Amino acid sequence: MRISTTMQYTNSLSYIKNSNSKVDEQATRYNSGLKFQSAGEDPSGMASKVKYEGAIAAYKQYIEAGGIANNSLSEEETALSSMWDTLSSVHTRLQQCVNGSNDESSLKALSAEIAQLRDHLFDLMNTQNTEGEYIFSGANSSVATYTLTSEGHYKCQADGSSRGVVVAPSVNVQVSDSGLDIFENCKTAYTINATGTNLERAEVKTYGTFNDLFETYYKPAGSVAENTLTINLDGNGKFTLLDPNGNTIDSGEVDTSTSINKITVKGMEFTISNPNSNESISIQLEKPTTKNMLNILTEIASVINDESVSNVDKIAKITKCQVDVEIALSHYDSYRGQIGARQNAITNVLNANESLSAIKVESKANVSEVDAFDAASELIRAQNQLTVSRQIYSMLNKQSLFDFI
Repeated sequence: MRISTTMQYTNSLSYIKNSNSKVDEQATRYNSGLKFQSAGEDPSGMASKVKYEGAIAAYKQYIEAGGIANNSLSEEETALSSMWDTLSSVHTRLQQCVNGSNDESSLKALSAEIAQLRDHLFDLMNTQNTEGEYIFSGANSSVATYTLTSEGHYKCQADGSSRGVVVAPSVNVQVSDSGLDIFENCKTAYTINATGTNLERAEVKTYGTFNDLFETYYKPAGSVAENTLTINLDGNGKFTLLDPNGNTIDSGEVDTSTSINKITVKGMEFTISNPNSNESISIQLEKPTTKNMLNILTEIASVINDESVSNVDKIAKITKCQVDVEIALSHYDSYRGQIGARQNAITNVLNANESLSAIKVESKANVSEVDAFDAASELIRAQNQLTVSRQIYSMLNKQSLFDFI
């Protein structure tokens, strides 16, 4: 093979070009911190990088969604907490209403205060978030949860649905509760409907004892007869309370110590005209009802303010309203507990998401990023190669093959 001067120059230039290319390649890696810039350089590595980037982006979205979910739940929990405080104040005012020292002026003042607390409760039920959405209206969040009709009745407009947020690949957390479930489906105190020719008045006096009786004998799917208790008088001032099957629940004597003849049994009190009658009293356990507190408080404020209502009837209605409020307090508190549980779940999921995201970031770095020290070493090596190539070319440029002849 013949070696010419041109061939020497060509080879030297080729070495310089290759060295320049290596320097450029290593400089790019060092400056970018990446092992490759395109799929052509490392198809398998690029595929892994894209997969990890997708997973990292997903976890970032989950973390953002979790933050939004926490904010929504915090708004709901704050609103329910304020409602609980408001109802506690109502309960206190109701207790003050049954104080025997109250005159009509005091009762009117208490009635007005209860009405103001009801208005505050109405405002809380229509709580809006920063976007102007009604948080208790369900999916129909642009409509107020409650509205006041021209008849003075508070009407629920929530649609009963709830919203959820995905905070992990297989975790969807509920971030809203419908006012239809919280406020409209809140049960009221159990009631009875008593009838009898000897009966003058019937009411529940001690709800704790009566509730035990009610929950023992009431059948949700039962007929009227299956939900009816009976008090039998024996004609000698004694009575027996019987269940629907005729079995004895309790017995006792009619209280005749005052001008009013009373039968007190299982939290119920019955006023009768003749304690020595042998007639019966039929007691129907009425179907439990649900009602929102706004209408309940409107009605009780009206009763307290109404001078035509007897003191006995007024106290009976106030006592029942107290129980209604206590049930609502417990009902609202249960939802606060659910919200707290969801917030704890979100916190645990977000912590796991952050850990998993960190693992994905590290895995992506192992696949696509270079070690800074290795990159610097490779760059210096490429630069040295280029320097040597240039020196060789400079030496060749000063000689020819005629120097060897």
